[in-house]
Amino acid sequence: MNRITFNYLIALLLITSVSLSAQIKRIVNVTNSKEFVNALQDLKEWDRINVLPGEYDFQKRMTVSVAATERLPITISAKEPGKTIIKNQSWLIFKNSSYITIEGFDFQSTDGPVIELLGCNNIRITNNTFHLKETVPSIWVMIKGDSDLKKNTSHHNRVDHNLFENKKLLGNFVTIEGVQSPEFQVSQHDRIDNNYFRNIGPRVENVLEAIRVGWADISMSSGFTVIEKNLFEKCDGDPEVVSVKSSDDTIRYNTFRECLGVLSLRHGNRSYVDGNFFLGNGRTGTFLDSTGKTWTLGTGGIRFYGDNMKIVNNYFEGLTGQKWDASLALTSGNTDYGMGMPLTKHYRARYTVVAFNTFINNVSNIEVGYDGDGFQGNWWRLPPVEITVANNIVVGSNGDLVKVFQEPINSTWIGNVVSPKDNKAFNRQFNENEVAVADPQLTLIDGIWRLTKVSPARGRALGNFPYVSNDVDGQARTNPKDLGCDQVSDSPSVNKPLTKNDVGPDWINFK
Repeated sequence: MNRITFNYLIALLLITSVSLSAQIKRIVNVTNSKEFVNALQDLKEWDRINVLPGEYDFQKRMTVSVAATERLPITISAKEPGKTIIKNQSWLIFKNSSYITIEGFDFQSTDGPVIELLGCNNIRITNNTFHLKETVPSIWVMIKGDSDLKKNTSHHNRVDHNLFENKKLLGNFVTIEGVQSPEFQVSQHDRIDNNYFRNIGPRVENVLEAIRVGWADISMSSGFTVIEKNLFEKCDGDPEVVSVKSSDDTIRYNTFRECLGVLSLRHGNRSYVDGNFFLGNGRTGTFLDSTGKTWTLGTGGIRFYGDNMKIVNNYFEGLTGQKWDASLALTSGNTDYGMGMPLTKHYRARYTVVAFNTFINNVSNIEVGYDGDGFQGNWWRLPPVEITVANNIVVGSNGDLVKVFQEPINSTWIGNVVSPKDNKAFNRQFNENEVAVADPQLTLIDGIWRLTKVSPARGRALGNFPYVSNDVDGQARTNPKDLGCDQVSDSPSVNKPLTKNDVGPDWINFK
């Protein structure tokens, strides 16, 4: 072997050694606040920071900027979940970072955001509790872009299996935003799942939602956000429990229990709302607004605006809201695309499908064309356009089960069945193919009113809805399809009304 070959082999071995050593996982055990700050400042790909039980105060905003990879991710973890408290002036800001997991902490910092993602991707916030000590309005977890970066939009982040509770001041538990330059773009492909959101209030007029996705000016951009399998309980702070202000989002398999508000598709287009449970249990409340007027608040369902929304397979029971807070509030709008109005307006609904939903014993059920009664001096006088209301079941409650305030333009009603307690089913005329008065013969099974194999609503669905391939339980729909949210099936159910024992951190035993 000549000297050149020998030197080459030595150099190759040294490079290989350095490469291998760089990929050895480094485990850092943290026992106090100073060590925690030092570990965050020296963070490298494939690190694991184990934070021992105790109370930690960074006394500042900790900015982390590390681009880890899927193969060499970073974990920042409480060694004993729930026993590590982040408090006082302690905030985590991740900037242009990726593939980092934050898990097992009890966040009790003063105000927020306690975790902020700026131009990040594949960051996971999981298995934590959030009990911030608010002194001013604040958002608790924020996902947004970073104007300092050329590729500045966040994407593919996940917030899951956390507990958010007891928020009283303005702001949201979780907010997803984006960037304004070089063009308006909301963060994309984020997922919020299996969390427990509870106890927001008392009611304010605006800006106290559990989740907000986007804002008006950014709402025409596609987010592809998925909000699924979360439990919302007594989230009363805002008329909108969840406010969606972007396009192409999916809200599915969530449970809303006794929330004095609605799931609102406030701005944007083409979102999909599928398989959610709205359970009011007859709860009501009151609210004194800024003009001195006292309002009676009710538990609501879904309210929406914009184009090409699909509202399918949802279950509504015991809800007390009306008009803005009806179980299905398809109000009129105060502008339309092409009219040159700002995106903050209420754009009327067009080309929407409301199909295969079940409504049981609600004060108000399907309401179309409410004009706002001049609320705050405004009127909503542009009726919905080309909506399809199909194959829904409405049972119980006195008064109109289907209420039309203002006739929608070129609407289609097919295959719907209503079963009123009295003789007043709806306030306008429908033919039998549009809305029939009949008893669907539902039976209470596992707390939900369902069809049985002998129900007259079996196999009665009209129209072609190929995208409604499963029911509220996640079971396959086979032709001919049943009416309402539940397809009779012997296959296992993969979706159900969630309880506190189904969501949140795995280390909490909810009583």
